[in-house]
Amino acid sequence: MLITKITAIGNSAISKRDPLIILFGEQATEELRKVSVIQSKVSEDDLIELKIGGTIAFGEQEYKIMDVGSLANTNLNSIGHVTLNFAQPPEAKEDRIENGVYLTPFELPELSVGLEIAYKD
Repeated sequence: MLITKITAIGNSAISKRDPLIILFGEQATEELRKVSVIQSKVSEDDLIELKIGGTIAFGEQEYKIMDVGSLANTNLNSIGHVTLNFAQPPEAKEDRIENGVYLTPFELPELSVGLEIAYKD
């Protein structure tokens, strides 16, 4: 399990229209910070391998992983970057976000600075 803490939420990071959240580590540029949720590692676990059936919890709000893009684990482990998508994955694999993790239920979690995110494989 990997645990991170939200340290900043960009002004344009959350949109009720688009059911996704872009996460980045502390090294994100100022431009990326405007549209991202910034997270900082809390746990000692260095690596996580997210997979279908695993969960991601935002505080007490738990989401089940439906699909994991081909780049999601590498980018999450290296730079804290992943795109969380709260929608049904597209039928065609090539239409899915390569850095995406598709989650259910299909509703955005309530986020706040200081909230912990727990990635469970």
